[in-house]
Amino acid sequence: MEQRVAAIALTVNGEAREFHGATDTPLLWVLREAFGLKGVKYGCGTGVCGACAVLVEGEPRQACVLPVAETAGRT
Repeated sequence: MEQRVAAIALTVNGEAREFHGATDTPLLWVLREAFGLKGVKYGCGTGVCGACAVLVEGEPRQACVLPVAETAGRT
């Protein structure tokens, strides 16, 4: 399976951000490692516990199982 790499633009806490990397990277790791936002936490890693919940366009999503590509152009 070929891994896709891209520049993905999104808005985080009102600030325009851009991630350069694998499109299948979980949003959790983009927020914590690439953007340095440690408020979002790792829990179960399977999207069950809710520790990693973030709002995407006002809807709660589990960041540990949400590929960053699905947030392109979103808030």
